[in-house]
Amino acid sequence: MVNVVITAPRGAMDSLIVQEAAKNPKIRVTGCVGSPGSDYIGTDAGLVCGLGREIGAIVEDDIEKVIGDCDIVVDFSRTELSMKVLQSCLDHKKGFICGTTGFSEEETEQLLAAGEKIPMMKAANTSFVVNVMSRILGIAAQMLGDKCGIEIIDLHSATKRDAPSGTAIELAEAMAEMAPDKTVDDIVFHSVRAGNTPSEHRVIFGCMGEKMEISHEAFDWRCYASGACDAILFMAEKMKNEDGGTGLWSMEDVIGG
Repeated sequence: MVNVVITAPRGAMDSLIVQEAAKNPKIRVTGCVGSPGSDYIGTDAGLVCGLGREIGAIVEDDIEKVIGDCDIVVDFSRTELSMKVLQSCLDHKKGFICGTTGFSEEETEQLLAAGEKIPMMKAANTSFVVNVMSRILGIAAQMLGDKCGIEIIDLHSATKRDAPSGTAIELAEAMAEMAPDKTVDDIVFHSVRAGNTPSEHRVIFGCMGEKMEISHEAFDWRCYASGACDAILFMAEKMKNEDGGTGLWSMEDVIGG
């Protein structure tokens, strides 16, 4: 069984991760981290996240209070907290799965460099299906890249801060890596932030006289929570290796194949 700490247990994403992890017999949630001053600090995470029952994991206001009891920290919060969690994981040699987006270039470099010291996964999107889509897009870009323009439309809720989304950027990077004549800068982004749309990404390959569209729509954020649990179990397996799983991992590694 792998022990995990999860940040922001009342957040739209993290609350679902706590719920799904608590249901998984291979995962034990040992603690959670909430914003200092929140009225739920000191409360059982199972009640905070909306699961409706206690799970034996208390929400604290400081990652240092809970990190000692875990193997992996899972963070889908905000960049400021994510960077604090990163440093704590480095200090205590814990695995880190980060699904937060909107980092600066310097912060991104720090996250990626952490893979040299700890098991590290940076995943803008933990949906198993989205990561299969990414692989398919790479193949399409390889075969059509010099015959078309590529545009990505990403739709999210009005509360999402970053645009384009981290997922849109990762999809663009996957295509640019495979396309014979394109970089990420050649791919056009269109970001829509409205209502409570969980997530939708449409990739359009516009050719002369025809176009091809490949898309993914999330009806419920729980698909990402399920994928995050897949990532936890993947990382836990890697941490059994002699090197303790040290390295920079991705959801591409999780889906395998």
